[in-house]
Amino acid sequence: MQEEIEKVRGEIDKIDEDIVRLLSARAEKSIEIGTIKKSDPENSKEIFDPTREEKVLKKVISLSNGVLKERHCRAIYKEIFSASRDLQKPVKISFLGPKTTFTHQAAVEKFGHSCDFQRQSSINAVFASVEKGESDFGVVPIENSIEGVVNPTLDAFIDSSLHIVDEIKMSIRLHLMSQSESMGEIKAIFSHPQPFGQCRNWLFNNLPNIEQIVTSSTAEAARMASEHAKNAAIAGSLSAEAYNLNILAHNIQDQAENFTRFLFIGKSAGERADKNKTSILFSIKDEAGSLLNALQLFASNQINLTKIQSRPLRNRPWEYLFFVDFDGHADDPPIQKVLETLKKQSLFLKVLGSYPRKV
Repeated sequence: MQEEIEKVRGEIDKIDEDIVRLLSARAEKSIEIGTIKKSDPENSKEIFDPTREEKVLKKVISLSNGVLKERHCRAIYKEIFSASRDLQKPVKISFLGPKTTFTHQAAVEKFGHSCDFQRQSSINAVFASVEKGESDFGVVPIENSIEGVVNPTLDAFIDSSLHIVDEIKMSIRLHLMSQSESMGEIKAIFSHPQPFGQCRNWLFNNLPNIEQIVTSSTAEAARMASEHAKNAAIAGSLSAEAYNLNILAHNIQDQAENFTRFLFIGKSAGERADKNKTSILFSIKDEAGSLLNALQLFASNQINLTKIQSRPLRNRPWEYLFFVDFDGHADDPPIQKVLETLKKQSLFLKVLGSYPRKV
């Protein structure tokens, strides 16, 4: 049996040699593209092109013989894309920190590990970093399936010139982690207020008498757990990896369907994809039927709304801001027509971006 294993391992070694050779050839082509872009900076495209990357992924997945699943292809090529971008130009990504939070995890999930991730103290700081050119792109949360819309992100868009270039919906999985190897040794649990609330029933049923200590973030909770064997934290898996903690219980959130949607923001509008989504902000007069008239514009032009969220406008009582997602690209003729009419009916209208729609 050992001889058979060694024979197959030898074959794998030869395949690895081919893979490295082909990856190096691909890397050379990526560098060549970067050189072409630098030669004409005014007309060059952004280094992060989610539309192009999605096309490559679909082709790669279609070429797979079925042994590699779609999730395997995406994981592998995420890092290939990340390395290719880094070879063209080091990419700086701002996110709502600290590191190992779910926003950081979303950034890594989208951009891979070959990036310079820059943590920011607030959502406004993420926007400012990209606007000033200190970062190439930013990552911000926009809504959670349990907690609802993230209002600071909506507020930041009002005065910003940045565009949404892509999005990701992440399943929020919370774990109990500690230096200890047994829950029986835990004397205190650290976490942010939201994870404590999302794990309330599990904690009551499994660790009802253990002290719960609130921290500023799940990352800070994991750091506290790493300082003493009798401490534990509720956080994501990235925190366990960063602080070398044992996961004592997986997926302890009370609701399995817990998702957060994150937006990726940049200075330039994204390229048109095969299937697109557009996001806008608008405000209308506080008059009977004004919202109905706005929504009928979309219905009469057969434009599918996928989300509508309202919130009061800052410093303007009884006036509301509406955040709307719909299928299609802002340059599609029917959508252009709707937006032109809506602008005339609105006090304020802003197209935040058109970007690839995830099926």
